[in-house]
Amino acid sequence: MRRVWIGFITLPLLAAAVPQRAAAEGEPETEFRAYWVDAFHNGFKTPAQADQLITDIRKSGANAVIVQVRRRGDAYFNKALEPRTEDPALAPGFDALAYLIEKAHTASLRIEVHAWLATLPIWNSATPPIAKEHVFNRHGPTAQGRDYWLMDRVDGVNRSGADYLLDPGHPDAVDYTVEQYLNVVRRYPVDGIHLDLVRYMGPEWGYNPVSLERFREQTGFSGTPDPQDEIWKEWRRRQVDHLMRKVYLKAIAIRPQVKVSAAVIAWRQGPSFMEEYRRSAPYTEVLQDWNAWLKEGIIDLAIPMNYDREHVPDQKRWYDQWIGWEKDHQYHRQIVAGPGIYLNSIDGSLNQIKRTRAPSTAGNRLAGVGLYSYAVTNKDNESSDLFFRRLRETLFQLPAVVPEMPWKNRPEKGFLRGKVVSIAGNPLDGAEMELRHKGRKVRLTADGSGFFGTAELEPGFYTLRLDKQWGYTPVRPLFIRPGGNTEIKVRVIPIRND
Repeated sequence: MRRVWIGFITLPLLAAAVPQRAAAEGEPETEFRAYWVDAFHNGFKTPAQADQLITDIRKSGANAVIVQVRRRGDAYFNKALEPRTEDPALAPGFDALAYLIEKAHTASLRIEVHAWLATLPIWNSATPPIAKEHVFNRHGPTAQGRDYWLMDRVDGVNRSGADYLLDPGHPDAVDYTVEQYLNVVRRYPVDGIHLDLVRYMGPEWGYNPVSLERFREQTGFSGTPDPQDEIWKEWRRRQVDHLMRKVYLKAIAIRPQVKVSAAVIAWRQGPSFMEEYRRSAPYTEVLQDWNAWLKEGIIDLAIPMNYDREHVPDQKRWYDQWIGWEKDHQYHRQIVAGPGIYLNSIDGSLNQIKRTRAPSTAGNRLAGVGLYSYAVTNKDNESSDLFFRRLRETLFQLPAVVPEMPWKNRPEKGFLRGKVVSIAGNPLDGAEMELRHKGRKVRLTADGSGFFGTAELEPGFYTLRLDKQWGYTPVRPLFIRPGGNTEIKVRVIPIRND
């Protein structure tokens, strides 16, 4: 049996902001209008490219960019924890992120800048990175034991297509990844951070030896689980949840107003009710439960990758199914549709964007659109200038401001984050606990580093108790403030069982 000690620190409240108003005549509309700007094409790698990007954003009537500043374990910005990219197109010494923020934030109609970091992919070449300290060189194919962080397939393959990826079931890989996002939040005045490829590559992936060892220890399973084993799939799904939760709660603890978003999967047929969602591709194939992230409040903005061809009847139907689901399942957060304009004609994309702006049958609307991509705006090799002009003339005629997020600007609920460790300071992987408040019970589970947390907590006093198998004793109450981000530490002390 074990005894529990808890101490806690309460952080400051979120800052208030001016309430959102309906646009009056001559005022901007309210809509998120963004482009994904990927690092596999030019678009922001020199001052001239960044200047042109800002010009094009304004020309098309958009108000945000989601710019890829971490491609594969590398950096397109100077204040990074990882090596500078080997991409020769990046101008020597140029801090693309800092320059773009400066230009975007001084525009007459402010443009938001969201730093897009590829989450789990860390390399995509048969030739290793030049920098010895690169995560691939330290924790890739040549690493041994716990230092090996790669996501393995069930047959032992550790490369998916061109990509080597980290395994979200490996605690050290997760903590390393989270720190890349937090560094950007600390060092740059970005409007948001954007997670991409925060998922498994398929149900046959996730067989890193450390992940398997953790799964066996927590479930009592022996041997190697089948890729379709439901307990194994659910365990891996929860590892992705842990990663998302950790990025979110730690990022807003540093800067409460920063927006945390993710590009999420919306493949094939879309759901119309929850059981269909649990049979959909994101949930069953890549083990990414983004609906749960929105419901829990551990993401501010989800951007489903609605990459469907308007001219293919089945794909057009899938597109409409998914955006219908998205409109009615935002919960207390926001969803922005992500049309794949690179797959469509200009007319096809305009039709898709128009449908995203219409209300659902229940009267719900999306927060806007994120277009993929700035580099390739249509399938027919028409000029991007033509796309920008058509978009401005038909749909984005009036300027728009980004919708406010009331849970940030006028918070009514709070957040909790913490760590559970042994008396020796070792994390208690998988420790389960219960948070109680006025008859409400919230179940929490620690990740591989002992981190736990949750969002959307009503203000007031709470108690936190570990499950008995970890050691159970009443604890001091915790106080959750509106907009507050309370941090606690749980230390489990072994005692003799008389």
